[in-house]
Amino acid sequence: MSKKLLSVVIPTYNMEAHLRRCLDSVTRDDIPSSLELIVVNDGSTDNSLAIMQEYAKKRPDIVNIIDKPNGHYGSCVNAALNVATGKYFRILDADDWFDTDALIELLRKIKLLDVDLIITPYREYLANNNVKSISSQSAKNFKDGALLDNLINENVDILSMHSMTYKTSILNQNGFFMQEGIFYTDTEYATYPLFFVKESIYFCLNLYQYDLTRNGQSMDFKNLISHRNDFYTILIRFFDNIEKITPIANKRLLGILIKYYYLILCCVPKNHTDEEKLRSIDCLLKAKCAHNQKIVYKKLLYLPILWKKFGLHFYLYGYIKQTFHLKNIIFRHE
Repeated sequence: MSKKLLSVVIPTYNMEAHLRRCLDSVTRDDIPSSLELIVVNDGSTDNSLAIMQEYAKKRPDIVNIIDKPNGHYGSCVNAALNVATGKYFRILDADDWFDTDALIELLRKIKLLDVDLIITPYREYLANNNVKSISSQSAKNFKDGALLDNLINENVDILSMHSMTYKTSILNQNGFFMQEGIFYTDTEYATYPLFFVKESIYFCLNLYQYDLTRNGQSMDFKNLISHRNDFYTILIRFFDNIEKITPIANKRLLGILIKYYYLILCCVPKNHTDEEKLRSIDCLLKAKCAHNQKIVYKKLLYLPILWKKFGLHFYLYGYIKQTFHLKNIIFRHE
């Protein structure tokens, strides 16, 4: 059996409608056995497990299945990290897919590679058959730490879960884990390992194909509202690690803060529990990074100041604005 160069975890919960497209892209006959697929069935109640088993029979040399109770996204990644044997590690969501030719080329490049982080561009598939490429024009001119600094300044969108492949030992040796039982922990994958990255490289391979057209995604507006407590949990971990903050981590923090303030002040009726949590975040923000507080307030048109002075919420305002420009500003992924 060939040595595994890349481990790819595919977290899966009730994805029978999309899973074949995903698995077809990573099990083509010409994909070498140096790939390791860890397909995690997260307590699905549909036919997802049966589909996984079908592909495990097709490519037993690369497909491994973990069948476990539902624990949400982070638990799937953590479970895969515990068994991953590849030199490098990355995530592929079950409703997205890889460009197969780009995957084969990445595996070829990895053979001679020993950096901590590989960054690759990706494509976003939007409504009305629109496709957007998230890439960097100048990354090839930078190396190591300068590469990350350049990408942060040039286009923060490219530094997301969809573009990042880490050396597995960097994750394991530094005890990286994602919180379990909540949504939006892909932000943690795209942030905390950067505390330990020393060398990075950019390859112009449009590997990840990110489908934003599916109804019911975690980034849908209704899901953002219903899972606002998950943002709180993620924010608390950020503040617990504030001393390690990096430029990219600071941008992640700002993005989550803006979403969280906006959801609670503008998108849900006034609620005591929400109010209490927002006040605790506001106090942490003022105490640990007051400059971010000013940015958040400005980004939200100073509505948080009216909330703090007069206890005002802006549910009607949020209802009107959610289909206009403010929503587009706020709900762009970090």
